[in-house]
This record gives sequence, structure tokens and C-alpha cells, in this order.
Amino acid sequence: MRRALSWLWPLTEARVDGLFGPIQARWELGRLVANTVNGNQSFGSLHRIWQRTFEHLELSATPPGSVLLLGLGTGSVPHILRRELGLNAPITAVELDPAMIRLGRELFGMDRLAGLEVIEGDAIVRLHAMRHRYDLVLVDLFDDLDLARGADTPGFAHALRDRCEDNGTVCFNTVAYDPISEKRCDRVQGNLSRVFSRVDELGLEGVNRVFIAR
Repeated sequence: MRRALSWLWPLTEARVDGLFGPIQARWELGRLVANTVNGNQSFGSLHRIWQRTFEHLELSATPPGSVLLLGLGTGSVPHILRRELGLNAPITAVELDPAMIRLGRELFGMDRLAGLEVIEGDAIVRLHAMRHRYDLVLVDLFDDLDLARGADTPGFAHALRDRCEDNGTVCFNTVAYDPISEKRCDRVQGNLSRVFSRVDELGLEGVNRVFIAR
């Protein structure tokens, strides 16, 4: 019933306090999504961004052998990889906010996704301590609409290169909604260009810039 009614107006399922402010799980247009004050964090516009990115990468035809996800939210990306694309590659996901992880498990079925390892912690710090290398590295690190602190530094770009297989790919989602955030996106692009051979850009949802580095 709530799913059907949400086509008429949004219906709140749960509200929790996250590390960066309130998080709301609510039904919108027949789908349960997770939002912070200013933006979608899982299963709304962010879900569409990653669907389009994976379509661009043709992941179904060239599936990765391993995936590292920095910024899990409530599980949009693992859901796409497992349920929509049918990929079996092991996924290691790092998420800073325990409230996001809890919502993902309690309301979004994250625990039903096989081969998903969830690490609670600061992804930027954890990345430097990791030793395994991955075929596909996905970066989705935000404080509400802003890039997480440290995500636009040269050191982070180097750490991404170190965790990526020689023939692997990094996909880095950013948001440019004002001059300051635009400059931070440009900085991310410049940092990636210094350590990867090629960096392409996808413009999605009006304000999102996804950088694809190889």
C-alpha cells in the first residue's frame, strides 16, 4: 500500500541521525530511497547515476573480477551489480556512517546480497592501509552534497592508482552545484589525470560529473 501511495506523495519509512545530519528513508514513486537534507544517498538519482555509468562501461559484457566501493550508503551500487546486472565479483565496501549501514541492512536488504563485505570506517584513511588490488574501484564519498574532506587531494588519487589493477578502472562520482564545488571537481579530474593514462568524464543528472580513469 505504501509503495502504491508513494506515486501520489512521498511517505516516510524511517528517520535516523547520521554522522552528517538526519537521514530519511522514504517511499518515492514506488521505490524506497535514502536521502539526506539536500540530496539522495541511495536508490534515487544516485542509483540512476551508477546505472548509467555501468551501462557506459558495458559491465555486463566485461564483468570485473573484484570491486572496491568507497562510500556504500544503503547499498545502491551492490544492488545494481548483483540484482540488476547479475555480476558475481566479490565486493568490498567501506562506509563511514554506521546509520547508513544499519538502514541498508534493516530496510534495503543489503544483507541478502552475497559476496558483499562491509567495512565501517573512513574510506580515505582505510584506502591507504589496504594492500589488495581491484579491477573496478568506485568512489562515492560525500558529506551531504559536498565531496568528503580529502577526496580531492593528490594523495588520494595516488592511493586509488595503487589499489587499482594495471588494467583496472576507477569511477569517481562528484557533484558540481556552485563555483566552489566545481573547482573541487576540477581538482579531482586533474589529480586523476596525473596518475592515470586516460580520464573520461560523464555528465549526469545535471550536476554530477563522473570521472572514469584507466
